[in-house]
Amino acid sequence: MTLTSTHTFSALALVAALVAAPLAANAASSGPYRDGAMGSHHKGATWQHQNDSRDGGGWGHWGSHGLRGLNLSQDQQDQIFKIRHDQAQAFYDQRKALRAAAQNLRELGQADSFDEARARQAADALGQAQAQLALLRAQTMAQIRAVLTPEQRQQLAERHSKRQAAQSAKS
Repeated sequence: MTLTSTHTFSALALVAALVAAPLAANAASSGPYRDGAMGSHHKGATWQHQNDSRDGGGWGHWGSHGLRGLNLSQDQQDQIFKIRHDQAQAFYDQRKALRAAAQNLRELGQADSFDEARARQAADALGQAQAQLALLRAQTMAQIRAVLTPEQRQQLAERHSKRQAAQSAKS
């Protein structure tokens, strides 16, 4: 079966909408400085508060909730804070590029006349932005893991296994 331009348009519009929804939610609450989180570090805020994973920083389970209970030393906390702080601008820039690419694709999907070549370019740009953000997350996770002791890394591995098992049970 061949897709008509209407089906292609509908499919691209659906993809754009699916991509845009989480991006819009993240954009509304994103930024490393939301609620003064970075500034509060210098005011003596606790590790868990200042690095709350709800900050939209793209840390996922590597936010404070993922590292909580590992009994991080003050030196480890400082090193992880520095890693995150050093990466904050890169995360911000990459999320900004991701939002722009999604917006471009969405606008192309809503245009009166559909230009498939431009839509393909926009979709490729969106995929590239997603890939760059995933790579940045992986690099940051590797840097954070290097700060942890072997025992702490083992605890994280066990948590990951439990999370995977729970997700598999839901499926």
